[in-house]
Amino acid sequence: MSTLYYIERRGQAKVAELAGISQATVSRLLEEARKRGIVQISVKPFSARDDELEDRIKEIHHLKTVLVIKTIPGHSDENRRRALGHFAGPIVSDLIQPNSSVCVAAGRHINSLTNNMQASGNTPGVTFIQAMGDISTHIKEDDAIEITRKLSKRWKGQFLRLQAPAITANSYTYDAFVSHKQIKFVLSRIENADLAFVGIGIHGNSVFYDRDFLKINDINYLIQKGVVGEICGHFFNKSGEECDTGYRNHVIGVSLEQLKKIPEVIAVTGGANRAEALAAAIKGNLINSLIIDDIGAKALLELL
Repeated sequence: MSTLYYIERRGQAKVAELAGISQATVSRLLEEARKRGIVQISVKPFSARDDELEDRIKEIHHLKTVLVIKTIPGHSDENRRRALGHFAGPIVSDLIQPNSSVCVAAGRHINSLTNNMQASGNTPGVTFIQAMGDISTHIKEDDAIEITRKLSKRWKGQFLRLQAPAITANSYTYDAFVSHKQIKFVLSRIENADLAFVGIGIHGNSVFYDRDFLKINDINYLIQKGVVGEICGHFFNKSGEECDTGYRNHVIGVSLEQLKKIPEVIAVTGGANRAEALAAAIKGNLINSLIIDDIGAKALLELL
């Protein structure tokens, strides 16, 4: 009976007909066969990570940590972000060491990741630093302030808020903010960070665009300036160098030069459309670790 059902894939109704018993009896006997060990069902272990892509990216780009999360074809961007966060979050949590300082930027991918991060074991004395100022007055869950606050609660650590806009309107306003005692203190702590989580923004797809900070004319202006990507409000070119734009000296938060000095800077991103910006960030030594979905990973490798 078990052979007919499990091996020959005949339905319970057909098995009942062949055995001359009721379908209810067939169901009961099949369940009994499983309990007695006559039928044993095994499921091949599933790995959410693509080890081959991880190894290739790590070898080619000389990165420290690389996590490539598999996606299901046809899934939406939101579903892919959720999958990335679900599978990568617990792994990345172990990178946060006791008494360390962690810089945290804004972004939907970072938010999805940190939603699934939890302190494992005893990890005291961690300081979480808001890596960039606020993009707008309407704070959302994927803003740096909210993500940083969330992590500090999970780790029962210290939260250093950067009480300033991400990008100021002019030099006078910028100078006024960065000369403030509290802001100077937070910026000085960024200098000595051990770990940073950053996103990779591109034209028309970044937290600055989502919050209506950048308009179409602004994006066209950035393209003309040679911008291919953005990290924490800093716009950079194909070489990973900051472009000479009107925003350059008005950004309050971690600088690109500071990012280069942080021992581990993890870019959290996904999708094929960020490949060029990601490659530029790697080339410019702005990041040295990566969490990405397999679609983005393949696109990055295709640029070689």
